[in-house]
Amino acid sequence: FSLSRFSLLSEHCVQAIRSTALVQMSHNASRNLDEENNAMRATVARLTEANRQCEEENRKLRDQLASQANNAPGLSSLQLPSINNAQLADYTSKFAKEFTVTDIMGVGGGGCVFKAVNKHDEWEYAVKRIVVDPRDVRDGKLHKILREVRAMAKLDHQHIIRYNSTWIEEPPEGFQLYADDETLKRINSKKMQLKNYNPQSLFIHIQMQLCNYSLTDWLNDNKTPDTRKPIRMKMWFKQMVSGVEYIHDNKLIHRDLKPCNILFTTKDHLKICDLGIAVEQKVEKVGEVEVEVTMTRTGTSTEEYMSPEQSSLRMFNESRLTTASDVFTLGLILAELYVVMDDYAKKVKIFDNYRRGKPDNIFDEKQTTTAQFIEKLTKLNRKERLTCKTMHGEIFMS
Repeated sequence: FSLSRFSLLSEHCVQAIRSTALVQMSHNASRNLDEENNAMRATVARLTEANRQCEEENRKLRDQLASQANNAPGLSSLQLPSINNAQLADYTSKFAKEFTVTDIMGVGGGGCVFKAVNKHDEWEYAVKRIVVDPRDVRDGKLHKILREVRAMAKLDHQHIIRYNSTWIEEPPEGFQLYADDETLKRINSKKMQLKNYNPQSLFIHIQMQLCNYSLTDWLNDNKTPDTRKPIRMKMWFKQMVSGVEYIHDNKLIHRDLKPCNILFTTKDHLKICDLGIAVEQKVEKVGEVEVEVTMTRTGTSTEEYMSPEQSSLRMFNESRLTTASDVFTLGLILAELYVVMDDYAKKVKIFDNYRRGKPDNIFDEKQTTTAQFIEKLTKLNRKERLTCKTMHGEIFMS
């Protein structure tokens, strides 16, 4: 009996110990959970404070940059204006909505050219963006610029890059600077001159056919005489003349013909592009003679391929040019097609001598016809030069 009672008491003791242990374990687990929660709350608090400090540092940095921009001489036009959410919500950019920029093909004083994919048809296009300064809008020059763009948009020729569409965007002040900054970051580009414009500017967009290979590229890739096959070079030149003649027939002057503005759509098919500085012709009397001159506008053509009158008139900030200036440049390009000019200094000397009316003897005896033809295109007196129409009667063009 005593042994049974002892066994029963022992069993009760074991159960009591187990219960006590379970209670203790529960308390420990609860305490551990509380400690973990406290640690988590402390971590969140630290992260929140760190984020607040980071935002404060960013705010101070923005204020500092804005202050530097305001105080720096000549940088007032680069000050980043504020732009609020209401402005963002109210404005939609057609370009941003319909295109995805994949590259920046070129940036110049008058704007830039994007390589962009149309989100609707998924084709790649070149989109040229022309910056219109607020002063030009106030002075009424916007109407003239638009008239020129519309005139160029009407050009439809097999050897001229066709405009697909044209539109104007007038974003709220500062919108475009922020949008361009995001574009540069996304495509990892360092072309900061993309943002070199007045924040209040308007932007004309021109969507056109994309060509990734230019005559400049071809010249750089083919620097041996055996690559300059006369038959092929003449075929290319005839295409250029055809395109320029069409431009002239439509009362326009290109003014900036050069190899990088002559593009390949296929292996042997060329198209002229970058008509952004082309200008309308008009006729006025100089003495008793009627001559065609451009509408007054400062010259923006490339000096290397300028006609002598372009170089001369540029000194006086004038732009009284005729179609003969384009013809002179065609002569320089033809010379570069036939003769390898891999030394830049040599090329400049050759072109300068053409502008002086004293061409170098760069052609061999078999190319006498070519040399004589180029001399007719590059006459110092522009009235003596051939026109695109009269070129067709020359032996070289047969």
